[in-house]
Amino acid sequence: MNAMIDRRLPALVSAWTLIGVAALFTSAIYRLGTRGVATIQAGLGWGEWLVLVLLTVAFVYGEGFRALDRRWVPRLVERALLLRDEPRVLMRLVAPLYGLSLVGAARDDLIRGWLLTTAILGAVLIVRALPDPWRGIVDFAVAAALAWGLVAILRRLPEVVR
Repeated sequence: MNAMIDRRLPALVSAWTLIGVAALFTSAIYRLGTRGVATIQAGLGWGEWLVLVLLTVAFVYGEGFRALDRRWVPRLVERALLLRDEPRVLMRLVAPLYGLSLVGAARDDLIRGWLLTTAILGAVLIVRALPDPWRGIVDFAVAAALAWGLVAILRRLPEVVR
């Protein structure tokens, strides 16, 4: 029994990395998507519809597909697989943060991870200041891009549990 647990523990730690990040994405998609759908239900003019469609397509392609699916998620999976050989229990416990390169990474990766997190926080603060319906339109587009990223994460989950 202990041998089976010892053999599966690295896969579970790697899975925890992706599942923890997927949970963050899911929470953001729910919050932003709810606001976006409420904005649409409140009614949009033709120009606002045009912006919604164009922004959503741009975000899903640029952020969802090109940035998350093609670049960021492969790096997340790589970090999740590296965590299998990580001897420090704390790093395994905070596996999602490890996967995001917020802890336990090389100096350049830590800087990149924290700069990305800071940039996202800055973008959130700017979007929160937008008046309706523009905030809801942006929130909808971001939720759609994050949904693409979430699918990319979940699609790679079997790879880390082998």
